Amino acid sequence: MSKKNVILLSALAALVVLAAVLARVLLPSGSPAETSDPDGAPTIPAVDSGGVTLHFRAVDPYFYTEQGDAWERIYLKGVNMGLTEATTDLANPNVSYETYREWLTQIADLHANTVRVFTVMPPQFYTALYDHNAAAQEPLYLVQGIWFSEEEMYNGDHAFYDNGRIVDAFKRAARETLDIIHGNSDYTDYGQIKNAVYAHDVSPYVAGYILGLEWDPGFVERTNAQTAHAGYTGEYLTTTEEAGAFESFLCEVGDTLIDYETQTYSAQTPVSFLNWATTDTLTHTNEPFEEEDRVSVHTEAIRATGQYYSGLFAAVDVYPYYPEFMNYQPEYLQPDESGQADPYAAYLADLRTQYSVPVLVAEFGTSTSRGAAHRSAMGIDQGGMTEEEQGEAIVKMMEAIAREGYAGSLIFSWQDEWFKQTWNTVSYAPDDPAARTPNVQSAEQGYGLLAMEPGECDVCLIDGLAQEWGNAAPVASYGGNTVSAMWDEGYLYLKIETDGLHFGEDTILIPIQITGQGSSAAPAYDVSFTGAADFLLVIDGEEGTRLLTDAYKDLFYYTYACERGVFERDSRFEQPGSGIYNPIRQFLSNEIVLPLTGEVIDPQYTESGLLTYGIADPDSEAYCSLADFYCRDQVIEVRIPWYLLNVMNSTVGVCLADFYSAGGVTMTDIPGIRIGLGVPGASDIPLADIGYTTKERSSFHTRLKKSYAIVRKALEGLME
Repeated sequence: MSKKNVILLSALAALVVLAAVLARVLLPSGSPAETSDPDGAPTIPAVDSGGVTLHFRAVDPYFYTEQGDAWERIYLKGVNMGLTEATTDLANPNVSYETYREWLTQIADLHANTVRVFTVMPPQFYTALYDHNAAAQEPLYLVQGIWFSEEEMYNGDHAFYDNGRIVDAFKRAARETLDIIHGNSDYTDYGQIKNAVYAHDVSPYVAGYILGLEWDPGFVERTNAQTAHAGYTGEYLTTTEEAGAFESFLCEVGDTLIDYETQTYSAQTPVSFLNWATTDTLTHTNEPFEEEDRVSVHTEAIRATGQYYSGLFAAVDVYPYYPEFMNYQPEYLQPDESGQADPYAAYLADLRTQYSVPVLVAEFGTSTSRGAAHRSAMGIDQGGMTEEEQGEAIVKMMEAIAREGYAGSLIFSWQDEWFKQTWNTVSYAPDDPAARTPNVQSAEQGYGLLAMEPGECDVCLIDGLAQEWGNAAPVASYGGNTVSAMWDEGYLYLKIETDGLHFGEDTILIPIQITGQGSSAAPAYDVSFTGAADFLLVIDGEEGTRLLTDAYKDLFYYTYACERGVFERDSRFEQPGSGIYNPIRQFLSNEIVLPLTGEVIDPQYTESGLLTYGIADPDSEAYCSLADFYCRDQVIEVRIPWYLLNVMNSTVGVCLADFYSAGGVTMTDIPGIRIGLGVPGASDIPLADIGYTTKERSSFHTRLKKSYAIVRKALEGLME
C-alpha cells in the first residue's frame, strides 16, 4: 500500500474515531437519534411501553411529548410558583381559584410553557390548571415537586434512622402526590381543609416530578455513613456501584414513585432528584468555604431499568452569586469570545458534562429587593437590582442555559413572597400571617416577576408630586419649611415642602424617634433635639442623602462587632446618648481566604442607608424601582423602609428592643413615632408625634414588574 493511501486511511480512521467521540458526547448510548417531522420539529421514534401511558419522555438532552407516531421535542421554559400571596399562611395557602386562573393566564402570556411547584398545592390550583389548559390553545406543563421535610433534614440524624421513618414518610408523600395529580384523592388534609378533594386528572400535563430539596451537606454525610444501606435494586430504578447510602435512599423513593404510578394508573412520568451547586459532583479548587464543596450527591449513580420508559432527568438549582466559587474559580473567570468573563455560563458548561440524562435548571433568577445578600463577579447580584436589571439578568442566564445544552430553565420565581427570610436580615414573623409585612431589605422576598406591593393601593408614589397627600397636615416645621408623614406596610413616607431651602444646596435634617434610646444631639451637624432621636435623615442632594442610625441603635455594629466579632468594638457606640450617628450598613460576606493563593478578602458590606434618587412611579418613563426620594420644584418625597428604622412589623407595631439591656436582638412594642425638621446649626429641634397607629390586618396589591416584558420578549422565540 502506498504511503499516500496509508495517510488517507489513517485520516479516515481518525475521523471515524472523532465522530464516535462526538456521538457519545452529543447522544449518549441508548438514546434514539433525533429526526424531524414534516413541519421541521425535532422528533424521536415511538417506544413500545407495553401499554403503559406516557405523556412525556426524558431522552438526553431534551424532553419529548407524543405527537402521532413520533415524539416531538419540547424545551421547558417557565417559572417557579410559590405557595403564598403576601399575607396567606404557608401552612394554609388559601389563594383563590380566580387568582390562580389570573396567574396562569399571565404566565402563558409570558410565552412560558411550564410551571413548577415545590410541593402539593391546594385543590383550587389543580382545578385552575385543568380549566386553563382545557381552554388554552397551548397547554401549560407542570413540573411537580415532592417536598422533603426541612425539619427532618436539619434535626434528623440521617435518612434511615428511627427504623426508616423518614424514608417511609417520603414514600408516602410520593404516593399521595400521585393520587392528587391523577385526580384521585379525597383523603389528604390540606391546611384547614379536611379530606381535601382533588378531582381533576392533570397527569397529561405533568412533564416531570422532582424529588427533594437543596440537600444539607451534613445530612448527606450522615446518611452516607450508613454503609449498610448503600446499594438499591428495584423494578424501575437501580443504583450503580458508585452509589452511596444517600443515592440509594433517593433511588428507593424514586422507584416507589414509579412503581406506584405504573401499577395504580398504568402510567409513567419522568423523575428527577434535586441537586444544587453546594452538593454538585465537581471539585472547585478555589471555593473558600469547606461546607460548599465537602460532599456530592451523585444522581448519575441512579439508573433506569428497561421497565422504566419515561426516563430520568436531572434537576439543578443554579444561581450566579452563590457559592463563592462562582466568583473566584479561575477557569470560570476566563474571558469568553466577547472578551468578558461569564462565570455563570462557564459553570453551566462544566456542570453539564456530569450528566448523561436531560438536565433542567429548576431554579435561577435574581431579586429586585432593595437590600442585597451576595455580590456576583458578573454583576448579577442577589438583590439590589432594578426591575429592568432583573429582566436583563434573567434573559442573560436563560440564554446561557439554552446555549449550554440544558433541557429547560425555570425562573425563580413567579410571585414575590413576604414570608421568606434572608440570612443577613433579622427574622420576624407575626403569629397571624394576615398581619405580615414586607421587608424590602430581604433579598429572598423580591424574586418575583409579579410584585406584591404594600397597601391596597399605592399610598405614595415617589415623584415629587403631592397629589397623594390630600389632608395629611404637616407634623413639624422649620421656618417656612414643613414635613408631613404617611405610612403603609412597607415604608414610612415623608413630604418636605421647602420655602427658602434649596435641594442640592442646603442640607435638611429630619430626626426620627422610634424608641427614644438615641441621642438628643448630633455634634457632627452642630444640632440638638428636644428628645432622643434614634435615626437622622440627612437630605444632601441627589448623591449624599442618607439615613443614619444612632450608634447605640446600630444593628449592624451590635450583630457583627458585639455578637460575632467580625469587626472591632468601639465602647463609645455601646453607650446611649453618645451623639454619634453611624451609616446604616448591611453585611454581605465574612472574611474570605482563597485556597489557591492565600489571598485574604475582607468582610464585605454595603451602606443600605444611602438613599437612591429617582422616580418610583411605575407608569413613569423615568421609573426606578429602587428609588427612595425625589425632588420636584419645592417638594421632596422620601420613602424609608421600615427595616432601616429597626421596625420589624408596622402592622402590629413591633420594633427592635435595646440590644444591650436585653443581651441580644429581641422585639418590643413601638411606643410611638416622632419626627422633626431642621438644618445644621439648629438648636432644640422639636420632635412631634406623627399619629402612628397599628392595624388589624395588612393589605397588598399586585403589579407585573418591568422585568416581565423583558423576559416575555426573550421567551417568545427561545428554543423554538
